[in-house]
Amino acid sequence: MDDNGIFLLLVPIPILITWFLLDVVRKLSIKLKLFAVPNERSSHDKITPITGGVALCSSWVFIILAYIAFTESNFELELYYYVLAGVIIAIVGFYDDLNQIPSIIKLILQILVFYIISFGEHASINSFHGLFGIYELSHIQSLAFSLFVFIVIINSINLVDGIDGLSASLTLFFLIITAYFYYISEYHYSYMMISFCFSIFVFIIFNYSKRKKIFLGDTGSLGLGLCVAVLSLGHLNTNHPTYDAFPINPSLFVVLMLAYPLLDVIRVFILRIYNGKSFMTADRNHIHHKLIDIGLSHKKAVLVIILSQLSLLAFNVYVIPEINLHIQILINGFIIASLLTFLYRISNK
Repeated sequence: MDDNGIFLLLVPIPILITWFLLDVVRKLSIKLKLFAVPNERSSHDKITPITGGVALCSSWVFIILAYIAFTESNFELELYYYVLAGVIIAIVGFYDDLNQIPSIIKLILQILVFYIISFGEHASINSFHGLFGIYELSHIQSLAFSLFVFIVIINSINLVDGIDGLSASLTLFFLIITAYFYYISEYHYSYMMISFCFSIFVFIIFNYSKRKKIFLGDTGSLGLGLCVAVLSLGHLNTNHPTYDAFPINPSLFVVLMLAYPLLDVIRVFILRIYNGKSFMTADRNHIHHKLIDIGLSHKKAVLVIILSQLSLLAFNVYVIPEINLHIQILINGFIIASLLTFLYRISNK
């Protein structure tokens, strides 16, 4: 493909397709009365269409199929696995938006999706990269730990989808960094990552719009979680083309790219158990809710979260990159514990 064709695939096509699909899906959602209705846990006060994820996932499938059609990729079969996994997780999310799926059923279906993506290349974590002195993992250990990480990440992105733009912005943050390392490593999927970034940017515009507002819904948040989870597994595979590109330990780097969703979900689960509640009980005790309660708008809260995550990542890359991995972890733990102590003192509305 020549440079003009690559440019079309990277920018105008994803923008136009995503914009068109979001507009169409939003109108259908209004006709079919598929809305998110505000309740005591909501951070919005108006009924809003919840099918943005349908449009976003559809545009990503289109981008992948276009990539297969117009590039000379040697990994077409691998991409079909990812498309199948994405379609299944989108169906699960859409059904969950309409009728709550029991948590155990959702978990089983996520395990099925992991089984499908495990056929892809670099789709498992095969090393601890020196964490706790552990490096190489056996095949069984690799699959078990990869499944655990996959489930944690996909649900973390889903569970932090509590205010406008948050899940999409966190995913965009992750994809921009991934696209950069893919590009400098000359990994052919870098073009696809850039296309995904532009499609998410279009969704964020709709998500913040007053006139054409639309939510991701579980369809979108689970879909974004799937994307981030698959890419994370690849980053932590020692055979991946980008493995040597990271400026610090890969395990720590990936955790820092996902610092907010991982930290917020762990914190919320601990608080729920501490308060004698089921860790699956929904509440309004997420960090982003705390930021809203102290008077920040949704946009400002998301900006604070993204800048905090970026600052923590930059601190590790540019200030303490050469020190021992476990000392780095302790320093990060101290910084995070200090922030959490401050946030814990903020009362919920």
